[in-house]
Amino acid sequence: MKKVLAIAGLIALSITPTSSFSDHLEPKENETRRGGNLAHTNLRSANLSGANLIGAFLFDANLSGANLSGANLIGANLIGANLIDTNLSGADLSGADLRRAKLRDASLNGTDLSGADFSGADLRSTDLSSTNLRGTDFRNASLNGTDLSDSALRDADLSGADLRSTDLSGADLTGITATNLRACPLSLPNGWVCENNSLIQR
Repeated sequence: MKKVLAIAGLIALSITPTSSFSDHLEPKENETRRGGNLAHTNLRSANLSGANLIGAFLFDANLSGANLSGANLIGANLIGANLIDTNLSGADLSGADLRRAKLRDASLNGTDLSGADFSGADLRSTDLSSTNLRGTDFRNASLNGTDLSDSALRDADLSGADLRSTDLSGADLTGITATNLRACPLSLPNGWVCENNSLIQR
């Protein structure tokens, strides 16, 4: 109980509300608890390491449109969270649990997602460019239309990831490193194949 209250207090202290945040200046008490509404909230560089943001019963955390750029979310519990159109660029989500999370149109470029669990997650049209995806679990996830390309500054790395039943059709894999995969994906963009547990462009 003390741990939950400490996390809630941490979230409350980290929030800088924006004008679009639920039409009020200060977050309500129920919004700083698990499953609360933190949509469009500014949580830039917040320390939420190990935070449990899943909701009770059917009330999953709503972080849609929030600014979590540069945030520390190492090992955070975000199962089923609504992260649609959320800015997570440069954040650290290594080891985080994002099973069944909704991340459509989210920005995760330059993010550390190593060892994170995205099984069953919706990552359609998400920006994962220049991202560390080593050992990430993408089983049954949808990455259709996702940008997984590299940049001049940092390579996107999928090595050791689990892509079993993953939809990568329409994804941008330009320059990506993807070797020693735990399983090959269900579908790939035109011109790409999975051989010897590695993604290869033909």
